[in-house]
Amino acid sequence: MSYKVLSRKYRPKIFAEVVGQENALTILKSFIQTEAIPHALIFSGSRGIGKTSLARIFAKTVNCIELQANKDCSGCGICSDIDENKSLDVIEIDAASNNGVDQIREVIESSNYSSINCQYKVFIIDEVHMLSKAAFNALLKTLEEPNKNTIFILATTEVEKIPLTILSRCQAINFKTLEKTTLIENLKDVCEKENISIDSDSLSLVAEESRGSARDSLGILEQLMTSLDKNISIDEARKILGTTSNQILFQISKNLLMSDTSECLKNYAQINNNGYDSKKFIHSLLNYFRSAIYYKLEIQDEIEDIVAIQESEVAELIKYDLELFENLFDELIKLYEMISRTQNVKFLIESNLIKLCLISNYLSFDEIIDDEKIKEEIVSSEIEINNSKKRVPNERENSGQKKNQKIITSEFSSIKFLDNLKKLGDENFKLLSGCSYKTDESNITITTSSGLIHEILKETEKVIVIEKLIKDFFNADYKVKILYIEEDDDSKDSEDFKFTEKKDKLFESETMKNLFSTFDCRVLNIEKDK
Repeated sequence: MSYKVLSRKYRPKIFAEVVGQENALTILKSFIQTEAIPHALIFSGSRGIGKTSLARIFAKTVNCIELQANKDCSGCGICSDIDENKSLDVIEIDAASNNGVDQIREVIESSNYSSINCQYKVFIIDEVHMLSKAAFNALLKTLEEPNKNTIFILATTEVEKIPLTILSRCQAINFKTLEKTTLIENLKDVCEKENISIDSDSLSLVAEESRGSARDSLGILEQLMTSLDKNISIDEARKILGTTSNQILFQISKNLLMSDTSECLKNYAQINNNGYDSKKFIHSLLNYFRSAIYYKLEIQDEIEDIVAIQESEVAELIKYDLELFENLFDELIKLYEMISRTQNVKFLIESNLIKLCLISNYLSFDEIIDDEKIKEEIVSSEIEINNSKKRVPNERENSGQKKNQKIITSEFSSIKFLDNLKKLGDENFKLLSGCSYKTDESNITITTSSGLIHEILKETEKVIVIEKLIKDFFNADYKVKILYIEEDDDSKDSEDFKFTEKKDKLFESETMKNLFSTFDCRVLNIEKDK
């Protein structure tokens, strides 16, 4: 006997074998019991969830007396012929390869003849959304006024592509994507019959990878079964399927939330070197983040298809703001969509991981509107400025004594300076990161081409704060000078120059000055809309 793949071997043949489609089963059974069988039905839903299988079962049931009585068929010729696709009265058509008007006209002509052996003549048109416009128009009249004892069953994965004129003439039955628990139970049953040794984690992985498709789940199981000689463990299953472990997903999620760029890149390098599929990795990371959000909201028990995260990992993840989770989740979705449109997936993921790490540096909305925090920052700033002002006269009084005195104890480095500001989360980092630096003994010249940043940095209080930061980092006294260098005239027509001009005008306006004065605030950065 020739080998049958699992998806064909365990394809349901009666209503009782269909899993996860209780709503569709209830409707179809009621049609048969009340003898109110519609002349046209349309089955819609994702791939591999039982649309075509249930269409065959329905065709058998309406033509088999035993099945109509809710009994198992004893092996009548009608059911056998339908199962083997030999029946002259149950005709299956693949609209993907037979989508022209000529093929549909043949179907229409065939429907004009009475059934040969069966009570009903059934036409099952799979992937019906791929029919041409002319083919749909040709079919329209037949669906509206079919011959007696003729049933049309249209199956589709994209119901939105079917003309409304066709939909209005059919009884629509929507098939749902199978739940993870349903798939696992079905896989367990198949594994028992096939003598496959498999752990619960592997079953869960297969169910997740199938994305709600019973056919795909059996295909993945068969791949593992043949590769691992019916002894399936989670580690081996992940290697074959190219999926990442929850431990790695936890590490990279934690590093993203902590804004640890170097560790994130190391994590991805490990994933890439082990041969894991990059797109599957991003999908797994998305699912992990989604699950972590449900754990943070404490509604994980109410959601069926989430990743089981260990308590220790949950405790680490829920420390972070929900808004940060949301922002990272949104960016991961964008990344997942971009992967299919690029050839260099590795570079795309690496660049986006860096971008994702920077997100955690941004202030959350709650932090911005927190009055107590704002008050504390204002008070702290006022104290710092007052102390600095007290220090300045003393330095000026003693300037003559220090004129020829070398006071530098540590060499200034702009890279180290900016790195320290970033680690501290200091607000000056965004202002100073785009500037250039020139050191001359005890003097530091900070140059910027942005008029807005120049206006902020040249304030006496701000200069004093920068000098103090340098003193704290390098244990050295430097005098800071802020310079503004206008861009070349050739660049004045560029979009960046125009944007800079707009920023400068905005900053110099009386409205903004009054706003800054009233709320004791300043603009840290203005980004151009991309």
